[in-house]
Amino acid sequence: LLAVHYDQNKWGGTHLTRTDLDAISSTRPILLRHANGHASVANSAALQAAKIAPDQADPRDGSYGREGAGIINGVAFEGAHERVSSAVPRPTFEESVSAILAAGNSMAGFGISSATDMQTNVRDLSAYQAAADRGCPVQLRLYIVWKDIFSPRATERELVEALRKPRGSGPVVAGVKLFADGAIGSATAAIYGGYDNRSPGPEGFSGQLMYSPERLKERVKLAHDAGFQLAVHAIGDYALDVVLDAYEATGEPARHRVEHAMLLSDRQIERLAKLGVSVAMQPEFLMRFGRTYPAQLGPDRAFRLKRFRSVLDAGIPLAFSSDRPICAGSPWTGIDCASNRPEGFDGAENLTRAEAIERYLNPATRIGGERDSGNLGPGQPFAAIVMETDPQLPGTPNSLAFLQAL
Repeated sequence: LLAVHYDQNKWGGTHLTRTDLDAISSTRPILLRHANGHASVANSAALQAAKIAPDQADPRDGSYGREGAGIINGVAFEGAHERVSSAVPRPTFEESVSAILAAGNSMAGFGISSATDMQTNVRDLSAYQAAADRGCPVQLRLYIVWKDIFSPRATERELVEALRKPRGSGPVVAGVKLFADGAIGSATAAIYGGYDNRSPGPEGFSGQLMYSPERLKERVKLAHDAGFQLAVHAIGDYALDVVLDAYEATGEPARHRVEHAMLLSDRQIERLAKLGVSVAMQPEFLMRFGRTYPAQLGPDRAFRLKRFRSVLDAGIPLAFSSDRPICAGSPWTGIDCASNRPEGFDGAENLTRAEAIERYLNPATRIGGERDSGNLGPGQPFAAIVMETDPQLPGTPNSLAFLQAL
């Protein structure tokens, strides 16, 4: 039994435990996946299915919640969450294709004509190809998880290479994905200082780094030297510094992008601009997790999250996305959040509505790893969105609001 969008922050911040779930069933595995995708709660049967012993040691890249005598209480963060959720049965090939087509049809309903899976496993490449062949209405771009290409057990490098060049309407491998830290809602984003009312660790930061700075540099350099664009998830400010160090060490930091960059200091904005690193942000988070961020960071620090205006004014390449399925994924919701931030977040960081729209238009030149966008000529793909009203002035009639060239 798999449940999604669990969030302990909605009822005071206290997690459910395996004991609570065992009261529902002690024999059927139950897993609650956190709304941010970085944590979960499992019952005893789910822990057993994943071969997690009651006194299992924490993995290097995560941790288990514990009760008396150090016994695992069912809550799992980051790498520990991945180990528990790995026991969930995988979908069949046909189920995967059907899911991709359903997602594509849903996004097309929002007016989206291209989308990127930012965490693609090599085993899913054939399903993406089949979905494209069966008429998926959005162009598919894929960022492959690092280990599926570069770990000693990776076996499908030739298939990945074959999909790096655009060909017709099929999926395109645009780059490689890595995670540097976790998320704010589960207190695993790597931040300087402590989470609200909690002291930082002995090194002066809180949260979870997925890799040591040295290991991250090694992984980034390996993918960079192989010619891939990297997209590294870095939500916390400490994690961002670690990622920028790794990018700078490649000698070509402007080839790469950062996912999220939610906590930004003035110094980090200056550094991003100097290095030329692109940033992809998700305005919809401000609405989706508007109560979570102040609860975890305190209202003052949460107030400064997602500095859209500062990033854009610094000349940093900025694009917007949804992080779907974390959010519902309509770009219009994101545009609203970016141009009229919810209460509790700094209004000085708002963009104009036109600027917010532009962050969603033609994003491939900034974040997709390809340079096949922005001009319309013979043989080039094109998609148009025709609207009844001007998207910059909602409610104003306009027979042809804008065109999106891909």
